[in-house]
This record gives sequence, structure tokens and C-alpha cells, in this order.
Amino acid sequence: MKRKPNKSGGGANTTLNGLKFERGIEFSELVDTLPNYELKEIDFKDKKITKGFEVYRIGEKEPMGKIMPKNRFYDFLEDLNIENTNSKQWEPDEVFINLENNTVYIIEKKWQETSGSVDEKLLGFGNKRRLYQRLLDKSDKPFSVSFVLVGNDFFKKDSYRDYFEMLRGDGIKIMIEKYDMNFFGLY
Repeated sequence: MKRKPNKSGGGANTTLNGLKFERGIEFSELVDTLPNYELKEIDFKDKKITKGFEVYRIGEKEPMGKIMPKNRFYDFLEDLNIENTNSKQWEPDEVFINLENNTVYIIEKKWQETSGSVDEKLLGFGNKRRLYQRLLDKSDKPFSVSFVLVGNDFFKKDSYRDYFEMLRGDGIKIMIEKYDMNFFGLY
């Protein structure tokens, strides 16, 4: 039987389409466009290509926050003298650390065109939020963890109503296609 070509996504296409979606909603780039803020790249003094940024209010000398992509979150934990004791090292898409309200916002971006494995991944976000909180509870300075799902328009379908109800019950903030910058304390 001849295999039908995949026209809707999945596999490599999902990766390509998802990466395009993720790049289109880079948190650091959006913050950099806000009129009251500026970003300064953090020099980690290593060879990793991923960059982190300190977020400053225009005219202030101390950063009000940090933006850390992927594994750079663990550089932040290291700065707090926190060892990752979780059995896995998760790589969130982006992390915004608001130093004014002591909140770490874990940002996961999901792009879909058809139902698939992401449906199962969504329901794990509450547990991931708890694992991140468990790590940050070790800090001398208390941080709360907010977990944010940023999805494309596909997630507006009624079939995700139950999923989103469960996610909200687990303390997950859901944003479709755009960020609510007020939620992050950026205005």
C-alpha cells in the first residue's frame, strides 16, 4: 500500500512549523519593543549560543527582570545556588524572571494544525509547574512559579475546552497567539 504524504504537519513538519511559530513570538523581542524597557545581553562567559537578557526600566540602574531561554534557566538556578535535583532537566522555551514580584514565568509555546501528541503534553504542565516550584522553594529568596502556555489559533477549538479547564485548575495561564504583558508585570 502506497504511503500518503503528510500535508498537515507532524514529525519534521511540526518541528519546522513550530519553530517558525516560536520565533514569531520570542518573548525577549516583544519586551524589547515595549517603550519603557530595554534589554541588555547577559555575558555568561561560555560558548553556548543561547542568550539571556536583563530587563531594565528605562533610566533605572538595577534590572527588574531576566529573560532566559531553554537551558539558560539552569544558569539562573546556579546563580541562586540551587542544584537541579529533579530527575530530568526540562528546557522551557523561555523563562521570564520578574525580580520585583519574585515570580518565575515558565513559557511553553505550542503550535498545532491537527490533534496529536501535544494533547497529551498539555496535561503534564501542572506537574512541570510543581517541579519547577519545588526547585525554587530551595532559594533563600522565595520565588513563585507561573506556567504559561502560548498557543496558536488551533487551540481556540471547542475540543480544548476541557483541557484548558484542567490546566487553569493547575494554575496554568493560557495565552493564544499573543502575550498579556500585564500578566508578567510589564506595562
